[in-house]
Amino acid sequence: AVFLLPAAGAAGEQGPLTLAAALPPFFHSLWLSPPKSLVPNPPAASPYPALPPEPVPAPLTAAPGPTPGDTLLPEHATYYRAPADLILPEERLSDGAFRERLSHYLPSFGGNPEQILDDFKFQQVGGYWDGINAEHAYARGLSGRGVRIGINDWGVDILHPEFAGRVQRQGTFMLRKLVPGRDIDIDIDSIIIVDPSSCPEDDPLWCGVPPEGAFSGCQEEGAMCRVFEIDAGGDRALIEHYVHRIIESERRFPDKYETWFIRDISRDADGWHAIPGLYEDGEDEDVFHRTNWNPDHGTQVASIAAGWRYGIAPGATIVPLLQGEFHSLLRTDFPADDADASKARARAHRDYLSHFDIINHSYNDGSFDDNWLRSRTPAYWVAFTQQDAPEKTIEVWAAFNESLDHPSHAASLPAREPAVRGHWLAVAAAEQGRIAAYSNRCGSLPGDWNPQAHGRHYCLTAPGLLRVAYPNFNPETDPDDADVSFHWASGGTSLAAPLVAGGIALVMERFRRQLSNREVALRVVNTANNAGIYADAAIYGAGMLDLDAATAPVGEVSTGTASLRASLHRTRLATPPAWGRVGRHLAGREVAGFDAWNAPFWQPAASLFATVPAPQAILPVPGWDEGFEQRALLSHLRWFGASGEGREDGMRMTLWGDDFHSTGFRADFSGSGFAAEKDYHAFGFSG
Repeated sequence: AVFLLPAAGAAGEQGPLTLAAALPPFFHSLWLSPPKSLVPNPPAASPYPALPPEPVPAPLTAAPGPTPGDTLLPEHATYYRAPADLILPEERLSDGAFRERLSHYLPSFGGNPEQILDDFKFQQVGGYWDGINAEHAYARGLSGRGVRIGINDWGVDILHPEFAGRVQRQGTFMLRKLVPGRDIDIDIDSIIIVDPSSCPEDDPLWCGVPPEGAFSGCQEEGAMCRVFEIDAGGDRALIEHYVHRIIESERRFPDKYETWFIRDISRDADGWHAIPGLYEDGEDEDVFHRTNWNPDHGTQVASIAAGWRYGIAPGATIVPLLQGEFHSLLRTDFPADDADASKARARAHRDYLSHFDIINHSYNDGSFDDNWLRSRTPAYWVAFTQQDAPEKTIEVWAAFNESLDHPSHAASLPAREPAVRGHWLAVAAAEQGRIAAYSNRCGSLPGDWNPQAHGRHYCLTAPGLLRVAYPNFNPETDPDDADVSFHWASGGTSLAAPLVAGGIALVMERFRRQLSNREVALRVVNTANNAGIYADAAIYGAGMLDLDAATAPVGEVSTGTASLRASLHRTRLATPPAWGRVGRHLAGREVAGFDAWNAPFWQPAASLFATVPAPQAILPVPGWDEGFEQRALLSHLRWFGASGEGREDGMRMTLWGDDFHSTGFRADFSGSGFAAEKDYHAFGFSG
């Protein structure tokens, strides 16, 4: 048996990265600076022609004034109205445009692995992908095309050329929703971006009363505040859609001296959202950035997962998510005994997960309390762990950087919760082939771990020293940083995790959705390189990511039935000459065989077709004589005829219904086929 399926269709370099001291402490070990000796010179400029510029939507025009409401509105802000038509152009590149752009960055794509290693993409990453064999995946034509990766982080520069044509708008969380009474003080004519409970007592500059104290957004004249108004009826998705319209029209994010808001006029005080910036924080930065923001991190993480130059899956689609917003909306900000709220959060989480195939979490969720969620909000816990999901979204977590013998609390959830085993992965970081000193290890497995069902481990290892993309800067306010497009980063559980997430996207594409997401994740885990030093599961977990092994057959590819299997590469469809040129009719068709783990692999059907010459002693079609009917193996043998109209290779085939002796034509079997009178071509089949 065979399965026939349709065919599938540099700018400058900055110094080592340093984190602002104002970031929460648990970020400090997430991302470290490399020693000076490890910072290389910038790579040579791309030898390939420049790509055409991206289209720029028309800019938004300022409105005469704010839309009235019950809440006092800022006096010193510039107001804008949402256009009547918010439809944005399709962000997905056409197949032709995609291939053109991919060939710009990876010209040997689909060719020889050795040639691919010489390509500019591999020169850019400086050889630090060594050991994961990505070149073999590219040689097989894999780029992650169409796979959706959620970047749950601190914002992504969606305007960056690294992601051109591959940013999904549905499912994004790019805004911070402001909370009345905490972020919005409706008793004064201003908006305060500050949570008083987080203010240190010894920092009156940031915790005083405006105008002497906290950054007040729109209170003071000249504060460069903008308010974009929309009547969204509380629809978060429509509001998020509007932020894409704003950013793409402005061609930038707000810089560190600006504050941009979106106001849903249908919700008054409950309708305010802030658009975060993406730029390096400084001494004058507002509290919103200082307390909950790492402006570069999300862009760099996304560039590793799916950047054109730096990404492991340059064809994948990214979905930007604001990490703090994800937690505030979908986690523990509802009463434990409120069953309706728990069910509502469960529905929201299921809808949230429907927008992604993979979600990357390059942070440590220290507030993650699975015991509380499991016991007090069971409906939400079922949705959060995807226990009732027919197709599970793969969640990839950085193991974190504390040099511990186990991953962080959130990353190690599979050790405590069987429901997430198989689709919830942790990633440790390696440098120069060995576990990095800063990286948490993968740790031991619980006693109830089932390798057959859950894979070798829930943790694996990937390189953590990588070249990444930097956010684009506003050249007017940051002239020294303008056009910075790459940076050398280290400390990479934050960076190793998106390398695995993008690698999973390549494997998903390889099997054309014929494997479930969970099966794909288990394949990545079980094909990891666990030889030599990587055999120490307590350190390396399942081993080092290996994209050659994950996208190649395991064992022999075979076809057939459960009771009769045959090697696909030794299988041939042999037909007699009387069938004619069957091979041409197989053009565009493929045959699927299955490896030892039941994963499908395709090859052109025509490559399995072979015409065998007719034996001299026994003709493939019985001769014509009066006694043939009695001697035929099938006494009810029928003839199949074809009209002679049209080209030979495109003629219309028809069946006509008498047995052979009543058709009244004489057949000639002397050639490679046979022909009947009246220019009919016929095919004969014998028992």
